[in-house]
Amino acid sequence: MLDDLGSIDDRFVFKGERLRYAAFPLGGIGAGGFSITGAGRMVDWSIRNRPELHQFNGYSHFAVKAEQDGKLLSALVLNGPYEGTPTGSPSIRRFDGYGFGANRDSMAGVPHFDDVTLVGRFPVAEYLFQDTRFPGAVTMSALSPFIPHNDRDSSLPVAMFAFEIENPTDAPIDYTIAGTLGNFGCDSGIHHFVQQDGLSALHLTSADENRPRDQRGDLTIMTDADDVDHVDYHFRGQWFDSLSLHWREFARPGRLHERRYDKPRQTRNMFNQPEHGTLAARITVAPGERRTVRFAIAWNYPLGSIYWFNRQKPDSLASASNAPTNPTWTNYYATQWADSLASATDTFKRWETLEGDTTRFRDSIFAAALPAEIVDAATGTMGLLRTATVLRLEGGELWGWEGQHEREGSCEGSCTHVWNYQQALSSLFPALERSLRETEWQYNQLPTGGLTFRQRLPLGSGFDIIGPCADGHFGAIIKTYREWKNHGDDGWLKRFWPNIRRAMEYAWSPENPDHWDPERTGVLWGRQHHTLDMELFGPNSWLTTMYLAAQRACARMAEAVGETGFAAELDAMVAKGGAYVDAALFNGRYFAQGLDLSDKAFIQRFDSDRAAGVLADSFMDAYWSEEYREIKYQIGEGCLTDQILGQWHADLAGLGDLIAPDKVRTALKSVFDENYRPSLRDHFNPCRVYAYENEGGTLLCTYPEGTHEPAVPPPYAEEVWTGLEYMLASHLILRGLTEEGLTIVRTARARHDGSNRSPWSEIECGSYYARSLSSYALVNAWTGLTFDQRVNQIGFAPKRDEDGTLFWSAGKGWGELERQDGRVSLTVKGGELDVARITLPFLKGAVSVDGAAVERDGDTVVLPATRSLKAGDRLTLVAASSLVAAS
Repeated sequence: MLDDLGSIDDRFVFKGERLRYAAFPLGGIGAGGFSITGAGRMVDWSIRNRPELHQFNGYSHFAVKAEQDGKLLSALVLNGPYEGTPTGSPSIRRFDGYGFGANRDSMAGVPHFDDVTLVGRFPVAEYLFQDTRFPGAVTMSALSPFIPHNDRDSSLPVAMFAFEIENPTDAPIDYTIAGTLGNFGCDSGIHHFVQQDGLSALHLTSADENRPRDQRGDLTIMTDADDVDHVDYHFRGQWFDSLSLHWREFARPGRLHERRYDKPRQTRNMFNQPEHGTLAARITVAPGERRTVRFAIAWNYPLGSIYWFNRQKPDSLASASNAPTNPTWTNYYATQWADSLASATDTFKRWETLEGDTTRFRDSIFAAALPAEIVDAATGTMGLLRTATVLRLEGGELWGWEGQHEREGSCEGSCTHVWNYQQALSSLFPALERSLRETEWQYNQLPTGGLTFRQRLPLGSGFDIIGPCADGHFGAIIKTYREWKNHGDDGWLKRFWPNIRRAMEYAWSPENPDHWDPERTGVLWGRQHHTLDMELFGPNSWLTTMYLAAQRACARMAEAVGETGFAAELDAMVAKGGAYVDAALFNGRYFAQGLDLSDKAFIQRFDSDRAAGVLADSFMDAYWSEEYREIKYQIGEGCLTDQILGQWHADLAGLGDLIAPDKVRTALKSVFDENYRPSLRDHFNPCRVYAYENEGGTLLCTYPEGTHEPAVPPPYAEEVWTGLEYMLASHLILRGLTEEGLTIVRTARARHDGSNRSPWSEIECGSYYARSLSSYALVNAWTGLTFDQRVNQIGFAPKRDEDGTLFWSAGKGWGELERQDGRVSLTVKGGELDVARITLPFLKGAVSVDGAAVERDGDTVVLPATRSLKAGDRLTLVAASSLVAAS
């Protein structure tokens, strides 16, 4: 599996100190899961519908032993050196954690390998274990299905492991690979050994009928090995008896000691250890031979507790997870697979397909003609989709937290001003992205037309207490346009059009208490809630460009449903609003806020009963400083990183220029010059510290020399957010400032190289933070991908004019575009693609497709009829000039 490490970019090969904070997530989309640390330990067991970070599942692990002629040669846990805190890493158990030494469940006290190398290329992690004490080379591949446009299989609650052992000696060796699995949270288990159709499994359920509904479920460990040992239960003792007896029985020659109990355990373990079972595969490997053993770990916890139900704000205390009054949701995966045994069985029946499709995606994006830092950023953040940040409800709908605390989600409700930034789902799993739009329109829209920005569960159970936020509200309209283009279904658009129009009209509605644009000027004038968790007042390019992009998107949708008059009105407002932004808010270098901070009267008209964002203060106490005679928490003359966020959305959605393109480029360059810091050593940050000292980063807002910095600037202004860094970097690349964009990406990923933070968890308001999925925009920005399923058109305008292979994913399929000497091949690797028009600015002159001459419409090659391509199909386009050159 890891024969040629030298061919893999060093940033994806983790050794030594770069293993310390690495944690590679496994699991299904919306199914929860666990992580494998850089040393191979199983941690973060978030399988019961809420985060369980820094949580072990007992001492779950894999181990290997080697025997020859009836003698034990070596027995080691398949872990590398302990990477935790010697005095004790975080733990929820008493008598464990800080002050109690290396965590016992980490198996630090059990013989393990001296050296491990991790090759982490999401969605596959590969480990090489080496030790002079062990006669053989052992590699482990770990993955969960992650297949673009196949959201069902990508939601499988399973982790797949393949172990390859090579015997380097001159005599046969008998190897045993054993997987030990804890019955998570259950100290009174019912464990069954099952064999059927060449598969062997331990199925772990619970005898405790009094457990809360959301904690009831089951786990399975399965193998397809021919020769299997099983230990249904580990010894039921106290103190350290269970692990003590297990290891001594494993680390001796011969088969494992079978143990069964006829009745449930009567007393709990004094250290709250779950019950354990072990499943082992035995193989004999000839000299110089390699053999592979496969395991799967699956789980099924059908019901999740809505433990945050009815709390007033995200920082309010959640009720106890087992409160009988808490409603629940049913996991999507539980509607597809009856239990963990069914999930594991299905996995093995389709192993080659699931593994093959997953690795094919990995190989395609990692081999693409993309800068390595873009691949690193885009794939490094995808893993959060298979963590407890994301839920899938019974009907398959996606729902998300912003991120994760250690034991609960952080900031509920698919928060639109955060999820606005993520760009991965619309390209890789567009059906899931559409589900966000569908539930948004069905359950978030107030009678006034405004969209609340946090979605309550159960769906339809009411509205969030804070009203619409401007960025999230307008983002819903923009992204509905994007989804319509990507899907090409006019019926889908018409279904939601009345909602879309009401949302657009809410901007100037008399029922809008924030008075966004009552005169229909195309500019936001009133009070605007936003992702910095406070209110912005008066004209500003940040939220007004979101408004302009929404109007442009709404106009195009209005035309499609026959409301051309409304479309013309909106287009006129975009022209008027864009002209105002250019003339009144551009200071020659960037766009600033158009507000007199000393104008107390401006905000007094908004002094009502509405809460001051997340604060308990009264409105005027929150926003007016009597001491400094200024409105607080405003941008003022500051240089904001996402000052033209709406133009970014417009560029990605193909909506064109909202404001003058020369000013867009100037502003982007100014943001880079003012806000990017190669080192933060001299930077003052009183807020949350996500980057520090010699690390670099891009600040949210700065006040260049000669500008007035408000006495109380916006919250978070001094912070560094990767979600904004990737947004800015992709926008710089889209507008031709490629080196500046790549510099930002390189700097951000240097902060996540394993030696400092996990490469697969980017933090903001919690770990695995959703905003970081803005990183996928880098892929489409670099390849210049455009797509419109309404007219079956796909296009590529790569930032480097050179031969190579581009990765693409859009509509209903994904694949590659290979360019070589004037010949272009468009291949579908998964899903399907209906194509009638292919835009290729770099392919000049007359063109033939699969040998037949075709017409051109400028840069677009026009096929004589729509071609429906399935996985494995290919179109080949050849420029006539290349044929002449070849002859």
